[in-house]
Formats: sequence, C-alpha cells, structure tokens
Amino acid sequence: MRCRLYLVTPPAFLSGGVDISDACSRVEHALSAGDVAAVLLRSGQGDPDTTRNALKALLPVIQQAEAAAVLEGDPDMAVETGCDGIQIPADSRQQRSLRQRLGDERILGIDCGHSRHAAMEAGEQDADYVMLDSSETELLAWWAELMEVPSVAGGVNGLETASAAIRAGADFIAVGDAVWHHSEGPEAAVTAFNSLLDEEAGEAT
Repeated sequence: MRCRLYLVTPPAFLSGGVDISDACSRVEHALSAGDVAAVLLRSGQGDPDTTRNALKALLPVIQQAEAAAVLEGDPDMAVETGCDGIQIPADSRQQRSLRQRLGDERILGIDCGHSRHAAMEAGEQDADYVMLDSSETELLAWWAELMEVPSVAGGVNGLETASAAIRAGADFIAVGDAVWHHSEGPEAAVTAFNSLLDEEAGEAT
C-alpha cells in the first residue's frame, strides 16, 4: 500500500500561542492540498480550557477533510472533545488500560522512538500504530518485514528524510515543521510530500 502523510501540528495550536482562527486556516489549507491520513495534535502548555476550545475549533476542520484527529497525551481530553484517537509514549501499563477504555472505536498510537522492545510490546498490546524515529531506517525496515501493525516514521524534516523512511517500509510519514514552515506555505509542502509519496509508490510497483 502507498505510504501516506500524517501531519503534526505545532504545540502552539493548542496552547494559545497562535490565534485559533489562524491555526484553523493553516490546517484547512494544508488538508486541501492533497491526501492526509491523520493529524497529530501536539500537546501545548496552555490551560485545559484553552486546549479544549482549540480542539473544538480544529476538530471539525480535520474531520471534514476525512482525516483522523489524534491528540497527543491526554486521553480524557481526547474522549471529551471527540478526537478520533490518542497517542502516548510507550508505557505498557498505561497502554493496556487505555486500550480497554478506548475499545476499538478510537485509534491508539504508541510513540516508541528508537526502541524495538517498546515497539514489540506496543504491537502485542493491540496498538493501532507504532511511531518510530525516521532516522532509524533499519528499525523501520525490520518492523515492516516482521510486523503487521502499521508504522509511522516520526520526525520527518524534509523530502530526503521522507524518501529514506518510505523506502525502509514506513506506512505513514509524520511531518510537522517542514509543512508549517515551508517557504511557500503548507499547501505547497503537502503537495510536494504527496508527489514524493506517489513517486515512491510508482517505483515500488
């Protein structure tokens, strides 16, 4: 299957560090420019009310574009606001209880970084995906060869990094700053990454 794009928002989008209408506009423009599987909403340092209000504004934008809205690190807030999923750092105890709580209706992603052991534990406990550092191409390739649980290559910072992760077997590439700080805007970045994904998929067939 073709690798897909997974956008990662800046923490400021939830913390009140930027105007929420501007954040919504930037996300909407990014999502309009090409295929995006999901958006990871990174936790900010704002108060809960600020985060809640930001989510209430951003979720319709994301979900109307048929992308999954995944919140980083706050299961209670994710459930309350209607997020499609939650991503947490690798923690087998927390993952077990979260899986039971979320059931099969919401996505549970586990950020495993550089750790094979953490990734294997996450896969065994019914994670919907594992996020692995994009610099760990050998780890991504090992996972793709042996495991059925999808992998997300985290921390992709440009087309070259994305290409290496795709060729290693990542199912998704997680891109943040390379989209939001693109010199021609987030639409141009999403278009460029999708062109690369199409190109790599064509070479693989």
